[in-house]
Formats: sequence, C-alpha cells, structure tokens
Amino acid sequence: MKQFFKLSQISLFAGIFLTSCLGSKFLKDDQQILAKQKIEGLSGSLRDGAKGLYEQSTNSRMLFGYPFVHIAHFYKLGEDGIGYKRDVERLELRKNDLKEIFAKRIEKADSTRKIELKHTLEKKIARRNNKIERVKERFDKKVNKREERLSSLIRRFEQKIQDANDDGNKKKANRLEGRFRWKKFRKEQKIERLKDYEWVGLWYFDPDVEKAEKDSLITKFDHKIQHASTDKKRQKLRNKKAKKIDKKNKTIKQGNQLMRWGEEPAIYNHTSSKLTVEKIDQYLNSKGYFDAKIQIDTANYDSLNFTGRFGRNVRNWFSRWFGAKHRYVNVDYHVDLNNRYYIDSIQYHIEDTVLRALIFESIKESPLKKGFYDQSTLSEERDFIYDLAVNNGYYEFSKQYIQFQIDSTQLGQDSLIVRELIKNPPQQSEHKIYYLDSVVFITDASIRETYSRTNESYRDITFSFAKNRYSKKVLEWRIPLEQDDPYSRDLTLETQRQLSYLDNFKFININYDTTGNYFVANIFTSPFDKFQTSSEFGLSRAQGRPGPFVNVNLKNRNTFRTLEILSFDANAKLEDLQSVRENAEFDGNYTSRQFGGEAAITFPQFLFPLGSYYKNKIGRFNPKTRISFGFSFEDRVSEYRRIIYQGTWAYSWQVKDQVKYILTPFQLSLTDATTTDDFDEFLATFDENNPYALAFNSSVVSSTAFQMDISFGDYAHGRDGGYMRLNAEMGGNLNNIFGESFLGDSLETYKYAKAQIDLRKIERLTRNTNLAARLNIGLAYPYGANRSLPYEKYFFAGGSSSIRAWKPRRLGPGAYGSFEDADGNPLEEINDNNEQRGELLIESSIELRQDLVGFLEGAVFIDAGNIWQVRQSLVNADKDPEGDDGLFKFENFVDEIAVGAGVGLRFDLQFLIFRVDLGLKLFDPGQKRGERFVGNEIFSNFDRNSEINIGIGYPF
Repeated sequence: MKQFFKLSQISLFAGIFLTSCLGSKFLKDDQQILAKQKIEGLSGSLRDGAKGLYEQSTNSRMLFGYPFVHIAHFYKLGEDGIGYKRDVERLELRKNDLKEIFAKRIEKADSTRKIELKHTLEKKIARRNNKIERVKERFDKKVNKREERLSSLIRRFEQKIQDANDDGNKKKANRLEGRFRWKKFRKEQKIERLKDYEWVGLWYFDPDVEKAEKDSLITKFDHKIQHASTDKKRQKLRNKKAKKIDKKNKTIKQGNQLMRWGEEPAIYNHTSSKLTVEKIDQYLNSKGYFDAKIQIDTANYDSLNFTGRFGRNVRNWFSRWFGAKHRYVNVDYHVDLNNRYYIDSIQYHIEDTVLRALIFESIKESPLKKGFYDQSTLSEERDFIYDLAVNNGYYEFSKQYIQFQIDSTQLGQDSLIVRELIKNPPQQSEHKIYYLDSVVFITDASIRETYSRTNESYRDITFSFAKNRYSKKVLEWRIPLEQDDPYSRDLTLETQRQLSYLDNFKFININYDTTGNYFVANIFTSPFDKFQTSSEFGLSRAQGRPGPFVNVNLKNRNTFRTLEILSFDANAKLEDLQSVRENAEFDGNYTSRQFGGEAAITFPQFLFPLGSYYKNKIGRFNPKTRISFGFSFEDRVSEYRRIIYQGTWAYSWQVKDQVKYILTPFQLSLTDATTTDDFDEFLATFDENNPYALAFNSSVVSSTAFQMDISFGDYAHGRDGGYMRLNAEMGGNLNNIFGESFLGDSLETYKYAKAQIDLRKIERLTRNTNLAARLNIGLAYPYGANRSLPYEKYFFAGGSSSIRAWKPRRLGPGAYGSFEDADGNPLEEINDNNEQRGELLIESSIELRQDLVGFLEGAVFIDAGNIWQVRQSLVNADKDPEGDDGLFKFENFVDEIAVGAGVGLRFDLQFLIFRVDLGLKLFDPGQKRGERFVGNEIFSNFDRNSEINIGIGYPF
C-alpha cells in the first residue's frame, strides 16, 4: 500500500508535467503565447513596484522559466473538450512534420538516397492519409447513429404527445412537449458539433446549452413547487432550486469545472503592450522620472538562450505525439530613466487657522519632506493629514479638501516646488470640530421594542438594556470613548475591536447623533447565544490502522455576569500504536485507548490586585486570565496506564493584532502511572535516570512559562509576511519553594530551563508562487537531581511538520544510529522502532509553493536539522557502530545535520488544507561515516530513503 501511494504521487506529478507541454496546442495560425515579459532598466524598489503594471498577464508556469502553460491547457480542454476534430488536427500536424523532416533530409542526400527517401515519405504519408480516412469513417458512423437516435426520439415523443391529447390530459401533453423540445435541442446540438468535427466525449462548454439547461431547471422546479402538497416541501424545493440555479449561473459565468481549474490562454496582444507602456510611463512619472523613455522589444522565445533551445527540442518531440503548436513570444520593455526630479521647497496654504496649528504641531511626523519626488509620498501626506484631522474632532473632514500643486518652472532644472493646500468647506470659514456629549451603550439591540428598557449610568456611560446581563465595570474598561473628548475615528474602531475580543457580542455597531457641535455616541451590540456547542469526529492515524476519535466542546458565555467564558472539553480516541517493545505481541485490537477532559474559565481582565485606574488602562490591551483544570487517561494494552491531572493559571494580552503575550505563572501537572510486570522488565533495561524509564513513574511537574507571538505583514493570510514565536519556561518552581518532596517522596520531580524560538517567512515571488522558510531552534537544560526532563518537554525531530524525510520522532540524536534489534541481532538498516529525544533542536526548512490547477497546489521543499543531547547521553552508544553517544559537540554538529528534500501536494478544500508530502533522504547522519550521503540511493533503496507524510494545514 505504501508503494502504491508513492507511485500514485509520482505519476500525478509526471502527468501534470506532460500536460504542461500542451498549453499551446489550441493556438490558431496567427496566435502566439505570451511566455515571458520583463522591464529592463529598473532596479531595487523601482523594479519591485513595476511588477503589477503589465496589462496582460502570462499564464502560470512550471519549472522556472520553461513555457509549460499547463493551466491554459486545462482551460482549453474544458472549453473545447476531446473529439474527432482534435484527432484529425493532430494527424495532419504529424503529416506536415514528416514533410518538413524529409525535405531537409532529401536536400542533403545524394541522388540515389533522394529516390529512397521520397519513396519512404510517400508510404508514410499514405499511412497517415489512411489513418485520417479511418477517423473520418468512424465520425460518419457516429453522425448516422446520432441522426437515427434523433429520428427515433421524434417518433417516440410524437406518439406519447398524441396519446396524451387523445386522453384529454393537456398537462401531461404540455409537460411532454417541454421535455421533447429540450431533448431534441440537445441532440441537434451534438449532431451540429459532430458535423463540424467538434463532437466531445468529455467536458465541452457551450453557453447556449448551459442557459437552456438553466431554463429547463427553472421550469422543472416551478412545476414541482406548484404541485407540492405542503409548505415544508415547497420550501425544500425552493432551497434546492436556488442551489442548482446558483451552480448553473457559476458555470455560465466562469465555465465548467475544468475551465475554472485552469486559466484562459494568454494570447499575445500588441495593443496590450502599448497600454503597458502607458502604465509604466505613468508609474515612472509618479516616481519623479518625468523624462523617461520606453521601448518595446519582442522576440521568439526559442531564440533567446540555451533554456529556450533545449525547451524547443523537448517540445518538438512531444508535438509529434500531441499535435502541439509551440509559438511563444517574449516581450521586453526597455526603459531609459534620465534624471529624477527633486523636491526643493514645500509651501503650505491652510485656510483654517486652528487646523493649521494642529498640523504644524505634528509637522515632524509628516511624511512629506525635501528629497526625490515620489507621488506615493503625497498620498501618504494626504492620509496623514486626514487621520490627524478625523482623530481630533474633525468628523466631516474629507480628503478632497487636500490638494497639491507641483511647480517645475520657477527653480532650476529637475527641481520642484510642492504646494500643499487645505481648503475650508464651501461657504464656511473653518472646519467644524465635534465633541462627545455622551456615550450610550445598548447591550441588546436585537431585542424587540416590546420589552421595557432600563437606563443606568456608570462613569459617564449610559447603559441601556432590556435585561441586565453584563458587568458595567468590565464593559467600561473596554470603551476608550470618553465624554467631552473630541471625536476620534481610531478610538471608535478601537472600541469595536475591544468589544469583539470579549466573544460575547455577535455584532458591534457605533453611530453618532449630532446636536450642534456635539455627538452622542451610540454603541449597539447584539449578544451571542449564551450556550454554544461544537463537536468533531473522524479517523486519525499516527501508526498502524486509522482509529476513531471524537471531540466535544460546550461554551457558556457570561457565566457570572462579568463577561467571562466557561468552557468544557471532552475527547476520546483509539489508536493502533506500535509498542515501545520491539517483540511485544497483541491480539490485533487497538493498542491505545485515550480519553480526557478540561474545564476552563476565561475572564476579560487580569485577576490581580490592581486598582480600577490601572485595569482601565490595561483594558486597551485585551487582557485575559485563563484558569483551567483537566485530566487525560491513557491505556496502552499490556504495557501501562497513565492518568495526568493538570492545572493552569495564565495571563494573556495583545498589542492590536500583531503582537500577543502569554504569561503562565503557575502550571502544575500530576501523573499517576501503573505498569505491567512485562513492561517493568523492559524498563529495567534502562538506566535509573533514563527519561524513558522516568516517564512511567508517578511524578509532579510545576512550571512557569512566557510566550510571545509576533506577526509581520500579511502572514496570517499566506501572503508576504513573517512570524516569530518566543518561548521560555522554568520547571520545578514549587520544588524550590516548598522542597523536593512537598507532595510526597514517591513522586518523581523535575527541574529544568527551556527556551525556543520559531521564525517563519513567506515571500510572494509571482502571482501564483510563494517561497516559505522556517528556522526553529530550542534548548532545554535539566538541572534537577535526576538530570532529566519530563518526557513531553524533550525535543523530537522527524514527521510531517519537521524533517519530512524521516518518520515522526525517529531522527537523531546527532549521528547516533542503532543497527541492532532488541535481542542484539545485527541489522542492515537503522533500527527506527524507538522514539528519539533531545535537549537541543535545530531545524530549518525552505519550501517553494505554486498553484497548479484549481484547488491543487504543489510544493518543492528542502528540510535540514537534527536533535542532540546536552546534559547526558540518553542512548546506548554500544549499539552504534562508531560509538556515537548523541551528545552535541560544536566541532562535529555540521556533519550531523540531516538533510531531506521532496515534493508535495496541497488540496485547498476551503474549510481546511489537506497535505501530502513525499520526503526523500539526501544526507543521513545516522549512517556510518563515508556512507551518510544517500541521495544516490533514493531509487535503489526507495522504501528506506523515502517517507510519505499526511497532514492538515501547511507545515509552517
């Protein structure tokens, strides 16, 4: 089965590659594919800003520069389909290719050889002609059969309609006539396409046919709705009709599914190139290059470089089989920039004296400075003035009052005077400033007016409610709007944001009522349902057979009327996990049974002795306190049972949406473990302080942790941006305070320090291509008496989100690799039956992601990294052929970096991304020295050097 999946994945990639060679198959004689376009003469930020100026876009391509427009082929395949016309065209093209090839051979041959070649050519052309005739004969038979079917259809329906009229059943006769017209229309359309050699066996898009099908659907459902017996059935039919009509409208507008997966071929258009020149000229003018010159240069793709010549040879070979027409064109826009203009002087003309004073107070923050001219700076200045005004009471201020004049006549060459003009409203001497007279909070705006409302004031805010549900104090902390302050748009948006963070209101709307120069701020909210449930179930697989799982969640909002959220989570699953003992035998049932639950309550404030003044200030940072208690039960058949009880007290806050902090001052975990006699014998083979043995002792772990998440750019949406996560944790705090045995001598205790940094970056290269990179480094240091970490606190490498060419948790530590089984018998390959753990983690990945077709995305990746042990060796170095103990040594660690590469597919299903990656080992540090490069053994030993990983979401 594993080999089948790997072979299927490779076949899919090969299929996409081959179809990419057909993207120009559908070109007409006077058409060319726009393969590539670029702007010459620009560099740096100027070049980056010009990327989106092309009037016409090229098709998405594969293989970095080769004009393999596979997506265009999908589009045309969905539009034209597959039929006899395609076969005839392909055979005619092959015949013409033969003539061209033999013409060159005949020209170079001697007289005797010329006669032989001409005779051979005649025979080959005759065979091609015979094949074309056979295709046409099959076509004629198909036409005759279709016409016979149409005649039979006409006779059959005419008889049915006549019988219905004879019986006096007009409704049935009308319904039959409608069906008859539709079926006759479809068959006539197919015959017409056949006669034009356009019959389609698969796909094909005809807007007229789709519109006719839509009209038929409407007629069909209208008839059913009219004759439905109950209102419930009628409503069900209306919903079904709406879904089908929406689907049909989507097909009419965007094409069939195959067309939507693809892209319309980018046929080169010289008019579009001229429009691109105009856009480039406007762009350069906006950057101060008013004297720039632009020229267009077009060239055939194949004449440019070695890549083009090699691609031509490959494509010509495929053309003999597929009938592709390979006409590609490159377009270069050559730019001569000349001198750039410079802002020498800035003049302000502001009619409103109060506004002028406000602007001059903030003049140092203004983006408009002396320097090279850039129109975007003027836009930034306009935004700056607008934001300054609307956040200082100027509610009616508009950007249309801000104007700029550019004067290049008064100063020397290439020098400019910029005049900034801010006008007053028509027929007014100044801009009006608005102040907040009062703030009104309507907590349940969705409740009908039949309920009587109560108004109560708290700290200058009037709360209006039909039911008194919420703490006014907590709500006031989240409202930065204050009485008698000037109107501020930023504070209005911040109020909406802070109230949405509470997760108690489904919508928040703020509007203002005007009385003179004063506003009444009305905050309208509508509450979520008090109780909310969610559940998920399915199959999960870590090893062996997939096992069922179920998760259930219950959320109770505003439990104690201070906007807290009480949640209960429960989960259960069965897994078929490999035993930690190599020789263990089971009866074939699931080997791991797990269930657990957690109760948590989240308060929208810090539960800490702070005064109202500080809580009010902190309220702008979305403070939360989360207290949770939970347990998990795990039963591994014939091995052990563990029950883990855990309690957590954590604070979180954030700065807007980019930076989030989590401080966990208290976390306590208590483990109660029991093991079988057979498993005790297995654990006895380890050292007394080995983490593997300690993990199955009853234990207590206390810790304090801090986490910071920072996102840059648009990382959350998979576009240009970055992400950084910092973690720091100290374990054993309660032991330091109350002593090592504060809960009893029978419990194992741990002391450790742990830190980790995770850096991620996504760079958009083209419209359909992203480059993603990750660096993950972590270090844990145990300093307790047992010199060990809790098992869950170790680092692991390998798996779908780590080094993907290795199995989960099977890489490392360092260059360690055991070539013995549990009984000490030698093995030819590394024994990877046991998990490997480390105290130091270094891993990095780089991944190129490209949209392939529709919901399908492809990826090429390289992963590198490993884990090491720092404090003590946790492996049996005697089992390693070279005695490696897995400890980190600076002089050797570069040679112990594992490297893997591979390809993957991502299926974007809207609600989740399903991922399949094929990882291939290139450098395996667990092998013996001199044999660690295994890239040359990928295919000769495919099972050992490859791994398929399945996951949900991107790996990073």
